[in-house]
Amino acid sequence: MKKIILGIVLISIINTAFGQTVDLNGVTFGFGAGYSHTFDKTYDYSLTPDANHNLKLQPLSKDGFVISSVIMVKLGKIAVNQDNNSFVKSASKGTKANFWEHMSINLALNLVNVAPDISFNKNIDGGLGLGYFISDNLQVAVFYDVSRVRQLRDYVISTYQDKSIPNGTDGNYNSLDANDNNLFYNKTVSGWSVKLIFSIANKKAD
Repeated sequence: MKKIILGIVLISIINTAFGQTVDLNGVTFGFGAGYSHTFDKTYDYSLTPDANHNLKLQPLSKDGFVISSVIMVKLGKIAVNQDNNSFVKSASKGTKANFWEHMSINLALNLVNVAPDISFNKNIDGGLGLGYFISDNLQVAVFYDVSRVRQLRDYVISTYQDKSIPNGTDGNYNSLDANDNNLFYNKTVSGWSVKLIFSIANKKAD
């Protein structure tokens, strides 16, 4: 009888210690939002509305607000103790998770980039980053970002800035088409961003 009571007590203790602890998925998905900054100068282009149609350049802001979809790969096998919202190594171990086990490697695909100036030629891609989980569904992360931007070719700018651009047939361009490969190319632009990331379905299913 004493052994049975002792067994029940031990089971109760185990349930109390680990019953509210849930393992987190090693790989999960989510959405992030935050500040972005590019290292390279980019421009918006226009032609004057007069008969000359001279080329004008407008520098674009290097700063913006970006929204991304994110794939997160945790560096440690961790669980969350729902009683006090703290991280532990796993539900089976239950010891406190160390700093690096809060970390994850993140791959972001940028969906929306909001900048002070709007340009027809901006094509934001994504980046690779390192994040730190603050809670089971929230982390802060820093990314190295790479983008592709449609920009006028250097020789076009150096030759025709503030001038008309000959179209090679019957006169000058009276409008710019970013799909025209004779004038434009895909420029690779690098930068960084810092985001708050919200995980979706972060906990493992029972």
